[in-house]
Amino acid sequence: MKSQFSRVLRNKLSGIVLLAIVLIPCMEIIQLLSYEKVYLAEAFFLSGSTIGHVTQIILLWFLPLYLLVICSDDPIQDKKTGVRDIWISKLGKRNYFLVKLKTSFIVSFSVIFLALTINFLINSLIFDMAGFSSASNYDGVSGEAFLKKQVESPYLSIFLFSLTTSFFAGLIGAAGTCFSMLTYDKKITYPVTFAFWYILISNKGSVMYLFQPFAEYGLETLVPIFITSTLAFLVLYILTYLHEVKINEI
Repeated sequence: MKSQFSRVLRNKLSGIVLLAIVLIPCMEIIQLLSYEKVYLAEAFFLSGSTIGHVTQIILLWFLPLYLLVICSDDPIQDKKTGVRDIWISKLGKRNYFLVKLKTSFIVSFSVIFLALTINFLINSLIFDMAGFSSASNYDGVSGEAFLKKQVESPYLSIFLFSLTTSFFAGLIGAAGTCFSMLTYDKKITYPVTFAFWYILISNKGSVMYLFQPFAEYGLETLVPIFITSTLAFLVLYILTYLHEVKINEI
């Protein structure tokens, strides 16, 4: 796995995309500075306090495309260069599959968590450290009890939602690797991976609800979305494993 991580870090295009992922959440700070008063928790990228949520759309809606460039389309490169056969001869198909999957998950998780952490630290230097507006302002809204708990512990909420967002970034990064292994063709892998992600973020129980703290969605809404979305990824991983490791052995 060390060689896989080293490969990501040495790739110039991956470096450019990594930098873009870190900078995009910070772009909305310019708009936030024009507001009369902003609390630190409200200024956090995932809180979605800016008008239009443009930066969130740019990063989170198109997240799989960034992650494909960074690490998830590696199997396609391996196939084209013949490195795949060398790795499989050394590791075996099972271990090759697992290394690629784990590398994609860890890199994707780490990149997004780093970007969110940097965003929070920069905001902490600029905006009001008081936390958030009073929890009493949310009386009567849907998911009131869970929302009040978040508002009462804003920094814990930010941390947990950042972990959740990073976790799903890891999942879609690994999913991109699966589609790369199933198709070995960028022209198919990129649109299919994006379509898979788009289904998850655009339906009635959008996975995007899991990324936004201080929203009106309660646990009765968020927990089923978390479970069903995670299961969708697991099914994809299992099917890819069966195809690549079991069926292709014949």
